[in-house]
Amino acid sequence: MDFCKKQYLLIIFLALLLLGCSNDDGSNALEIKVTNFQASYNQVKFNWELTRPNGIIIEDLLVYRISKNSDTDYPVEQLVTNLPSNATEFIDNNIPYKIDVSYKIRINYTDQRILPIVNGSLESEPQKFIRDIVMFDMVPFQVQKDPFEDNVFHIMDRSGNGALKRYNSTQQQITNTRGFTNSFALNNRFHIVNGTDIYVADTQGKISKITTANYQSTATYFTAISNRLNAFAVDGDRIYYQDYDILKFYTMSNGMSASTGIGSSANYMEPLGEHNILSCYGSAAGIRYYTPTNCNTNDCNPVYGINNYGQISAQNVMEPNLFSWNPTKSKFISSIDGRVYNISTLQQEIKLNNITGKKYFQFAFDADNNIYATVQGEKKIHKFNSSYELIETIDTKLYPLFPMVTSTGISVIGSYEPVSYWGSSTGENFYFNVKCAVETF
Repeated sequence: MDFCKKQYLLIIFLALLLLGCSNDDGSNALEIKVTNFQASYNQVKFNWELTRPNGIIIEDLLVYRISKNSDTDYPVEQLVTNLPSNATEFIDNNIPYKIDVSYKIRINYTDQRILPIVNGSLESEPQKFIRDIVMFDMVPFQVQKDPFEDNVFHIMDRSGNGALKRYNSTQQQITNTRGFTNSFALNNRFHIVNGTDIYVADTQGKISKITTANYQSTATYFTAISNRLNAFAVDGDRIYYQDYDILKFYTMSNGMSASTGIGSSANYMEPLGEHNILSCYGSAAGIRYYTPTNCNTNDCNPVYGINNYGQISAQNVMEPNLFSWNPTKSKFISSIDGRVYNISTLQQEIKLNNITGKKYFQFAFDADNNIYATVQGEKKIHKFNSSYELIETIDTKLYPLFPMVTSTGISVIGSYEPVSYWGSSTGENFYFNVKCAVETF
């Protein structure tokens, strides 16, 4: 009896000894610890140490990722990869362009040291990557580069009550904001005049004058409107504006509005200086020379510019919501087809769609007259040289919308979902309830 008891105690002792020696570091627990986590714009890299006792079999070593832009976003775990059980490093080269990106490792295992075999799982501590991203609740209405400051862009954001926002691409942040109270009426492209003042007009006839430097309001003008203000241009002491189908003007010095008596259907007006105004119509464009001498109340006889009424083209080629100048204002580009016009002749020089077969959302020129065109529905920006040759395709993480080009590089306002636009003569139809962000490279 004593002999049997001694044998039993010996077996227990040996079993405890074997279990105690089943792992190199003397631990019986499965453990995982992240030892290094590095994050940058294009890459996340992290390493870990795994403590695994003998008798534990790792079935899966999974890396999960959660990305969100705010605490209200519903967190969805995304399985990124299933690694070999002996892996100790993971590199992610396809990081979602979100504010908050976190990673964790999940191990599924079986413990064969005891019977019956036990299935279990273990997770590492989450590793978080936080970055500052400028966000917009919807697609901005207009983005225009500051004439004097290479790294500054003025953005009309119609979300909420609407606001004009000053974005500094060097600081990668909004530095000033001027709020409005009627975003539903902010359907006209603003104009920067003399490089120092921004004129913002709503469809109800209110025009605000705001400084480009600090967004201080310096004047407010109330034009007389019978229907709706569809387009406007500032020239000296006058603001010429389109009241539905009648051209009118407002004199800033005396606060008086007057009708020219001219029937017109311009959906966009751009001041060219020296009393010349470019007027775009969906199917035509023309230059008019207006002065207080040749244009008065009910007696307006402007001098017509190139080809009297401009170059007549196919419908919807002069798109007021897609309009960009080159640096010298000798050329402009418009329409989803990317039509480039020479201002001296109003003749079309190229249609970028003929080169690529793509539809575009917005355009920007750089100092060398290269054109950056955002491709609709694709995460790509096309770069054309001054000879209109496609020389580069820039891949993006978001769907690019507004390219913002400086002397040191490019950034872009992009959307998290694809945006489709086929052209319109009014700002109301340039409305996309899709979240956006400034994507930097």
